[in-house]
Amino acid sequence: MREQRTSRTPRSRARGTLDLGPGARTLVPALLAAVAYVDPGNFGVNIAAGAQHGYTLVWVVVFASVSAMVIQYLAAKLGLATGRSLAEHSAQRYPGIGRILLWLQAEIVVIMTDLAEIVGGALGLKLLFGVPVIVGALLVTAFSLVVLALKVRGRSHFEPIVLGLLLVIVGALLWQLAVVDIDRAALLRSILPGPLDASAALLAVGIVGATVMPHALHFHSAASRVANDGTSAGVGGRRAFAGRRAVRSIVMAMTIAAAANISIVVFAAALPTSAAESIEVAYAALWAQSGELAATMLGVALLASGLAATLVGVQTGDVVMQGFGRRPIPAFVRRLIAVVPCLVLLGVGINPTDALVWSQVVLSFALPGTLIPLLLFTADKRVMGALTNRRVTTGVATVITAVIVGLCAFLVVSG
Repeated sequence: MREQRTSRTPRSRARGTLDLGPGARTLVPALLAAVAYVDPGNFGVNIAAGAQHGYTLVWVVVFASVSAMVIQYLAAKLGLATGRSLAEHSAQRYPGIGRILLWLQAEIVVIMTDLAEIVGGALGLKLLFGVPVIVGALLVTAFSLVVLALKVRGRSHFEPIVLGLLLVIVGALLWQLAVVDIDRAALLRSILPGPLDASAALLAVGIVGATVMPHALHFHSAASRVANDGTSAGVGGRRAFAGRRAVRSIVMAMTIAAAANISIVVFAAALPTSAAESIEVAYAALWAQSGELAATMLGVALLASGLAATLVGVQTGDVVMQGFGRRPIPAFVRRLIAVVPCLVLLGVGINPTDALVWSQVVLSFALPGTLIPLLLFTADKRVMGALTNRRVTTGVATVITAVIVGLCAFLVVSG
């Protein structure tokens, strides 16, 4: 039986979404997925990495960013070739207990991602306006519920809002480089891998989790279905063309995200070691060292990151629940399932920056459960047709998966 494909035309798309032609149908999902790579979790681990270890962990950011390009390419191809999301494929391929375990893992990923997003947005509000963290968390949650209500009513402006916030994030972070001294020679040397002690290993795993985001794979596979407007149903040449278009879009989007992440490490490296204690301490140190404007730009970037990532998180939770669940669950119930644990953790007084770092470590440990099914699906010709992975692609993705598993194992052993 032929798989049902989701084919969306501009007329069927929700009001407020972008439809700028075939190229944009791969670029927009890639840019939206890139938001996951500059979310508040990246701020937490990259600031701590820069303040504690200078440029030493830049190579981890580079490795994670290149890995993200490969993995996101696989996720985009899956949506392009089949018109179905990673969650939908996983539920069908691994029924019974397999589906339940993968669903549980995906929901943990969504909760950890929401924790980072809500904490980041709340910290941004605190830094800029003095709003208490728990109040800020409630405001960010309310913002996501308002956007969700607009989506339910068919008036979603999800794409232009998120892309606008992404522009603010990247602009504010790159601006930071203009106000700090950069040792260019040391920065270039740091691109080469070096040894990791226990402290650096924890941050390295956090950087990988914050960069190769498992929830972004679910999101990108679903978002790429809009580029499946008959292209994947056509001849092999048209499918291959769609794949090449996806490569260009992903490289562009992930390069932007990588530049933003490296800029966080670089400006944090100029701060005192105490800045690693928390984003609030880093904000105060940046204010003292570079002035009010520099600190304000950091707060703006963090707030924009929290809001943008929250919107992507809303969509991802929807994708996961629809893909693995067999019965429809109301949108607001799905959202509350994800955010209530985050609000409880903040309510009991957990350190916000610690929550950011450890949420990213949890995401790293959850990566294999997302990467391995994705790798198996995209290497299966019965699923992918003309967009089946080449052997070299499968080999590279396998090495990336092995390195990520090895980093997690090293953390367990060294810890």
